[in-house]
Amino acid sequence: MSKKVAQLSFPKFADLYADKAIGTDFFITEEKHLLALSEYPYRSEGYIVGICTRGTAEVEVNLQVYHAKKNAILLATPFHILRIYNSSEDFLCRFVVFSKAFLTENNINSHFLESFSYFKTSSTPVIYLEHENAKVLLEVFTLIQQKLQREGHPYHTEIGRSILTMLLYEVAAVYEHQRVIIKSKQTRKQELNRLFQNLVFHHYKEHRNVQYYADTLCVSSKHLTESIKEVTGKTAGEWIDDAVVLEAKVLLRNLERSIAQVADEIHFPDQSTFGKYFKKQTGLSPSEYRIKANS
Repeated sequence: MSKKVAQLSFPKFADLYADKAIGTDFFITEEKHLLALSEYPYRSEGYIVGICTRGTAEVEVNLQVYHAKKNAILLATPFHILRIYNSSEDFLCRFVVFSKAFLTENNINSHFLESFSYFKTSSTPVIYLEHENAKVLLEVFTLIQQKLQREGHPYHTEIGRSILTMLLYEVAAVYEHQRVIIKSKQTRKQELNRLFQNLVFHHYKEHRNVQYYADTLCVSSKHLTESIKEVTGKTAGEWIDDAVVLEAKVLLRNLERSIAQVADEIHFPDQSTFGKYFKKQTGLSPSEYRIKANS
């Protein structure tokens, strides 16, 4: 199988990593080295809760880069674009992957998953745990694996779903604690950057103009650009372009989509306009990138 996975479906993900699973909607892994996810950005069909057990790596989530180390948690949704790279030889992770349908089946609240703040696109996708908290979560991982081994149990699926819910609440407890600490240390410009980044990843397909984001955030475009530049080293316009190009790269690697369809999906008026934009940003035409990424 190619390492250049664009849309990581449950079957693909399970083929690569699953040790124990319930159908195609919920599985858990032993410690794994994520080499197959290291070269190109991709999007997962499922929700991911992972914990680094050894080594280090760089984790890029929606263009933001985080340092993964022992006891770091990775939290990702189908709305995040991920890349894991520069991993040490001993970099290992454990993770569970599940679909929204699996978690909410038979649940009276169909929006149950949205109640967890760490699964929002504006959340911090990598947090660092103290040893005791990491130990608790790894114990839940072990419990999940043990229960999934009981395949003949009449309530196999229901028990798996219940323990997954327990894991999500344990993660919520440590996440909320970490978020309070992080937020208390943020300057106004850092908070503006957080709000801007969240807006960009909701609206980059429809709005590529800095003025739209400045108006929405009730600041001048000059102040927004200067603030974002000071906090991140890149201008607001560069972040918008990067978000558009990142989405285009993921879409272009799906050979079932024509380049015209990709252009339409990112709201370009035509394929030619998209092609000129993409080449200006990357140095490659869409077709050249597609060949390189899928070779």
